[in-house]
Amino acid sequence: MTESYIITFISHDTELNLSEIETFITKTLAVEDATSKQLSPRAVDYYFITDKAEQLKSLIKSELAKKVHNYDIILQKQSSRQSKKLFIFDMDSTLIYQEVIELIAAYANIEDKVAEITERAMNGELDFNQSLAERVLLLKGIDATTLWDELKLKIQLTNGVKELCKALSKLNIVMGVLSGGFIPLAEFVKQELGLNYAFANTLGVDSSNKLDGTTIGPIVNGDKKAELLLEIAEKHQINPKDAVAVGDGANDLKMMSVAGFGIAWNAKPKVQQLAPSCLNTKSLLDVLYIVGYTEKEIESLIN
Repeated sequence: MTESYIITFISHDTELNLSEIETFITKTLAVEDATSKQLSPRAVDYYFITDKAEQLKSLIKSELAKKVHNYDIILQKQSSRQSKKLFIFDMDSTLIYQEVIELIAAYANIEDKVAEITERAMNGELDFNQSLAERVLLLKGIDATTLWDELKLKIQLTNGVKELCKALSKLNIVMGVLSGGFIPLAEFVKQELGLNYAFANTLGVDSSNKLDGTTIGPIVNGDKKAELLLEIAEKHQINPKDAVAVGDGANDLKMMSVAGFGIAWNAKPKVQQLAPSCLNTKSLLDVLYIVGYTEKEIESLIN
């Protein structure tokens, strides 16, 4: 089926070489009659009509896997680009730089053990529920009295995320964080960024207020994230096609699949291959280029 598409090129750090990009468009992707719109020195759009979108997606994935380009390439339908009404984010290594469970593990000097399990889970090598249970069990005995207050001081928000959420709020977009981490910090991040929703796991504590090595209630895994995204969309009468899911791990792929669009943020290799789009820059604010805003428009939204 012939439809109008947009390919966006976003540089990881330097200005784009437009002549190189145009050669890539015409020679490598074999896209003809594309018209361009520069969003900023680091981002440019190409508009075109094609009936070979699936072949282009495969070709783009293949090119990006070679890691020879200093830019990301995002393909999307023109009709749905600025219809986004819901943004759902993962938390650990997405909205924040850290993996919270590893921060907790540092209290018992077992962060290396926990980090190894986390890495395998995020790569999709381990079942998430099983990996979470194994890691949480390792935390047993840690004093939770001041744990969350101490961790709030250590949390580092990802570069550009405050500005991104401010802009999305101005655009009346509903926002939420769905985390395989833990609810006290997900709620903290929600407040810091002005999000509408926060869902995450709850750690069990014993009578002396020490972590007991268990979680309480349903696990927020990949399936649950997808379910919650659909529930939030329904609550706000938003078509899931107008939702965007942003994350870095294998457990974020399900919510990307039920959303209209997915963005893998500096993600694991397997996730980069399977996600609808990838963003590997230094600022989450660059998401706004994917949605089609120019540098000047972005400045207006965040100021």
